[in-house]
Amino acid sequence: MLVKYKQSYEKTAMGLLAFSCSDKSPLALLELVRSYEEDPAKFLYLWRVGEDFVGIIGMEQQETTMFIHHIALSPSFRGEKRSYELLDETRNLLPLDLKLVGQGKTGDLLDKWNQVVI
Repeated sequence: MLVKYKQSYEKTAMGLLAFSCSDKSPLALLELVRSYEEDPAKFLYLWRVGEDFVGIIGMEQQETTMFIHHIALSPSFRGEKRSYELLDETRNLLPLDLKLVGQGKTGDLLDKWNQVVI
């Protein structure tokens, strides 16, 4: 289940984002989380399986496009199947007219997911 980020999840979000960022310093991760808090065009969701948060997805909306900037899963939940489950839930959460776009590894993952979904 996707859960919208709130400040009480700050440390969990920072830990999950560290899996997808090259700069894993606490200050850089805190600034990243704060950028999602402060910008109304940015959205951060944590993915809960059972009682545990096991993934995170960070997005930014620009008109009819939703750019996925960050997607990460905890090591015990990694694998394309789990990533696809997270993307399926994200797609179901968003309006259908929004196009999902990623860059780099995120873009590659979205391309593979789109081939499976179609």
